[in-house]
Amino acid sequence: MKREITSLLLFTVLSGAGCTDMLDTAPDSQVASGNMWTTEALADKGMIGLYSAFYNKDLSDAHFDKIESGINRAGIEALGFATDYYGQGHQVQLLSDAAKKASDFQLSYEWKFCYTIIHSCNDAIANLHKAGLPESKYNSYQAEARFLRAWAYMRLNTLYWGVPIYLEPVSNEECTRGQSTADAVWQVVFDDLTFCIDTEDFPNKRSGRPSKGAAYALRGMANMWMAAASEGTLQNVPATGGDAAGYYAQAIADFEEVEKCGYTFFEGSYGDIFKFENETSPEMIFTIQFSEAAGFSDNFQYYTGNWDCYTGWSTLKPSTEFIDSFENADGTDFVWSEVPGLEDWDRLQPHQREVFFLRDGIETDDRFLAQRQEIKDRIGSATFEQYYLNEGNEVRIRQAYANRDPRMKQIAIVPYEPTTCYVSGAVSPDRNVLGKELRWPFYRSNDDGGDIRRNNDFSGFCLYLKYCEHEMGRIQSRSFCHADWPLIRYTDVALQRAEALVKVNRLPEALAIVQKVRSRAGFTTPYTTTDAQALMEQIRYERRVEMCLEGIDFFDEIRWGTYKAVKFHGQDQYGGTSWWGSFDELVWYYDECMWPWSAPLAEIQKNSNLTRRPGWAY
Repeated sequence: MKREITSLLLFTVLSGAGCTDMLDTAPDSQVASGNMWTTEALADKGMIGLYSAFYNKDLSDAHFDKIESGINRAGIEALGFATDYYGQGHQVQLLSDAAKKASDFQLSYEWKFCYTIIHSCNDAIANLHKAGLPESKYNSYQAEARFLRAWAYMRLNTLYWGVPIYLEPVSNEECTRGQSTADAVWQVVFDDLTFCIDTEDFPNKRSGRPSKGAAYALRGMANMWMAAASEGTLQNVPATGGDAAGYYAQAIADFEEVEKCGYTFFEGSYGDIFKFENETSPEMIFTIQFSEAAGFSDNFQYYTGNWDCYTGWSTLKPSTEFIDSFENADGTDFVWSEVPGLEDWDRLQPHQREVFFLRDGIETDDRFLAQRQEIKDRIGSATFEQYYLNEGNEVRIRQAYANRDPRMKQIAIVPYEPTTCYVSGAVSPDRNVLGKELRWPFYRSNDDGGDIRRNNDFSGFCLYLKYCEHEMGRIQSRSFCHADWPLIRYTDVALQRAEALVKVNRLPEALAIVQKVRSRAGFTTPYTTTDAQALMEQIRYERRVEMCLEGIDFFDEIRWGTYKAVKFHGQDQYGGTSWWGSFDELVWYYDECMWPWSAPLAEIQKNSNLTRRPGWAY
């Protein structure tokens, strides 16, 4: 099924003559045309074409603000807690600009991306009847198109909180409506997903493409947003006063149906969930499908890798605060000053803590003569002399990353952790390089046991392992990643179900879900509590860890009302930090207007009926 879909998609989107002609039958003045839905074969290709917007068709660039197609994986992920973005002149302007601009790339890109999906789906919904399809196939296609439309409207609503509604094919000239209320958009989402669920011919479960289980999952998530709006946890959105408990109850009911449809937890280790061998596991509910065999790939490793990992760019890296948040293996909170030899952690200024992360031998290795003096100038000679161990500094800091949440080392490369690396042509004969480590300061070497080379070597920061291949032969290159990317997976559903259960005071059931997630992760010490708030915080912790690098945390923090507290540490100005807590060039500015987003400047220039949100610069 996967190869069939991606092959058809490649044919539809890129160069297939017949399909290209089919897609070009609409006049330039129209968003979509019904001319393509005239035969069953064209309808089959047209349905595959609905997924075109999800795919990046230029894999040669690793700057998110240069993409012209595909889902905005890097940009949205960079807004979340888990990930920092180092874009080499292409920063995340929603963070780095003090004034939040309606001309921002992400505002216009997300608007265009979602409405491209919506208009394509509207075209299918309105015209599929012309294709002479068997009734069961027609019904299933109608549900599939409505699911994708619901997904796009939900993404718009969780970003802009109220957008124009179009439920029929329109020309560009007819796209002149103003924003409908968020409640009206949610009603579209609920109506479409309920249609999917009520369609007998829509499959309960299938790999990659939408299903009834996916519709239940998405409707449950929409109920979670409605509950948050009712409770008043969304910034700049007055509490609606709706029945929050009722929305949570509806979410629970929908989430329970997902498992009945055949989806469940992946049974292997956490890190293996995201390998291409397991992309059809029952964990995966709705995914963007990639296939090396079909020639349709992604370049996410370009963003998340490192120079010694298929020459990736380290554009997306796990934030220091995220790594520091990982619990100890016994479930207790990690505290730096409790690490043997680091008892004075809190007595030192962040820049002075660099001394704890220095590699062995700096005092005696002439390769680091210049760096030694630079370090002493930065942290002070007295601090260096008091705390640096010429032999044993590395062993001491390794203890800080030992005996932690087992997922940590499946998600990230942490300091002084031996890692297999591969860079084509870097060594002869072409082979894996074994036991490389993140050390500070960096020394370039392609030998086994050498230093891992980051794209930016100006400071110490961790690197991602999740969604990265590190061994020879796993992928062709950084631009040919073929592991599917989940838009909905079962753990996401299960943990949101646990949230809702806490909200309606069904704590034992919520606790049981948390235990399943932690057991799969490798924890041997059970998590127990009878306190609802403590359990909710634990669920949030599990979601931040489990869903990192999946473009989900930003939406979670907004829904919980915790965005400033977590991403910005409650401050109006923050930024990316090194292992030791010093700011590393990046500075972010918080503004209360940051969510909901305003209508993009480019759209307002074309449509005067769109309104502007206060605080955004036009």
